[in-house]
Amino acid sequence: MRKKNLIWLFSVPFSLSTLCAAEVPKHYVMDETVVTATLTETPLKSVPAAMEVIDREEVQESGAMTLHQVLTEAQSVNLEAVSGRQSTARLRGLNSSNTLVLIDGMRLPSGFQDKVDLAEIPAGWIEKIEIVRGPSSALYGSDAIGGVINIITRKPTGEPEAWLNTRYGSNTEGEAEATSFDAGISATSGDFGYAVSGSFSDKGRVDEDLTDGFTDADDKKVKAGAATLTWQLGKDAELVAGVTYADVEREGLRFKNKKEQEWMNGSERSTGRVEFRSALGEDSSILLRAYRSVYDWGVTLTPISAGNPEAHAVDQTTDQFEARWAGRVFGSHKVTTGIEYRTEDREEDGLRSEIENLGVFLQDEVSITGRLSAILGLRFDDHSSFGSVYSPRVSARYQLNDELRLRGTYAEGFRAPSAFELYTGSDYTKRRILRPNPDLDPETSRTWEVGADFENDLFLLSVTAFRNDVDNMISEVFSGQFEGTIPIHESCNISEAMTQGVEVTARVSLGSGFSIHDELTVLDGENKTSGKALAYVPDVSNVLKLSYRDSAHGFSGNVRLVTLGGQYTDAESSVKADAYTLVNFSLSKSLTSHAKLYAGVDNIFDELVEDGYGNVYGPGSTGMFMYGGIGLNL
Repeated sequence: MRKKNLIWLFSVPFSLSTLCAAEVPKHYVMDETVVTATLTETPLKSVPAAMEVIDREEVQESGAMTLHQVLTEAQSVNLEAVSGRQSTARLRGLNSSNTLVLIDGMRLPSGFQDKVDLAEIPAGWIEKIEIVRGPSSALYGSDAIGGVINIITRKPTGEPEAWLNTRYGSNTEGEAEATSFDAGISATSGDFGYAVSGSFSDKGRVDEDLTDGFTDADDKKVKAGAATLTWQLGKDAELVAGVTYADVEREGLRFKNKKEQEWMNGSERSTGRVEFRSALGEDSSILLRAYRSVYDWGVTLTPISAGNPEAHAVDQTTDQFEARWAGRVFGSHKVTTGIEYRTEDREEDGLRSEIENLGVFLQDEVSITGRLSAILGLRFDDHSSFGSVYSPRVSARYQLNDELRLRGTYAEGFRAPSAFELYTGSDYTKRRILRPNPDLDPETSRTWEVGADFENDLFLLSVTAFRNDVDNMISEVFSGQFEGTIPIHESCNISEAMTQGVEVTARVSLGSGFSIHDELTVLDGENKTSGKALAYVPDVSNVLKLSYRDSAHGFSGNVRLVTLGGQYTDAESSVKADAYTLVNFSLSKSLTSHAKLYAGVDNIFDELVEDGYGNVYGPGSTGMFMYGGIGLNL
């Protein structure tokens, strides 16, 4: 029996009176290098922005099969289920269209309903994930008002390496059975390097009510592969080619047009890139890159009793060409500049549209004194649908001492209306009909954030306050009904909207291998035109993790409490889903230096999450879920 009692457990660990010496897990130290925030390799502690890095080990221990499942415990990332059983990410309460999702720095084209479905991206691709929370339009242009999620895939290694991971799991009722594996090889031989991987996952449906004509979660199969090849052209130059491919099949039941129907959905997502990198002396480098991202989506509804099938299709292709230079100027200035040209070609149920964008950006990372540094950035975009726009950014970081630093940012950004919003819209959905609007203006934003970070060998505390003011926010507005039952919405510009909040991250080493990690976000969002709360903006979210690690004996484990506050789940902000807390557990044991067993339980107390969230294999959607697996590294 699932429990409906809400466990309100969220806290920020404060300094303890006694701290024993202990091994500090590597992800507790901010010495690692990141690239997403500045487009150059920069130590995490030197970035004047709120960032989170999730590495391959954390992904494996979580038991996640998809990117969607990995991000359920990321700070200030709220997942929204949308039509077509898709899952999208919202950063800091802003729409998923304001969160830019990249693979190895490349944009992913949107699919059905103009969304990037995170549940289609396999966890086996992931080397690490870099999440930049906060405005990034000064570097990336459109779609990065809320931030950037960059999935970095595995790269060639110096020594030969091979890996195999396999996992099985199901809920306590024998539903949602899941089997997955991923395998790959990586090496460098002379001037040539390669990394090749493949993965497969198969997860069964969940159907809690056999009489309603709906499956609560569908049968789902994902076949995917990725490859990166490198060729060293002399001492300072490198040619890189890479591809990714994912094929997703879903089957389930839907009740539409007063009939029970068999729902079959298939999609293919692929990317291909060629890039040239070269050092120009000791202090500068260039990057030339061309890539194509393609997304094909199709669905067929076939009445079980009698009637003609209904079919819909979406195809979108994104091509981008870019050139970038980074180098030292006058000693204290680290300058990055670049130019991008991008086309987006979309066809949905026979309606075709194309968008072009030219972007030019300049960024200066300047060291003002030994303690004070700043980042000045400006980007110009010329868009085929609405004209040109500038996106400035000013960030500063001040190192008070070896353990405490302050940071702040002011930035302006924009989001161009998509081809889907301008020209195609969608009639295929049970929930609503969405009409396009060719008169849409771009969204523009003004964002500020201030923060402080304290860190030593045993303790880390990071606090960030932020506010986003968005003009002309594009949102769905109710405009009538079809056949008296199906609401008709139109994409419209809301005059003004706002999100604001506070993020707190704390990590404490307790000694004897134990540590506590807490990520708390308090959030508020408002449609300033109507005065109503924004949808999918939870008032609080928190992940509290107690971890244990014994490297000498190869044992590790953790207990995680995941809390999500109440939030509205419809465009009119009339349906509010209650808050919930889930308790998850995982452990792993190294059998040898090359083999590891791991197991876990998600939603230990079988908490029932309200249907209003529309979770698709999301938190709580399958009840208590148990899994186990083995990982081999050779």
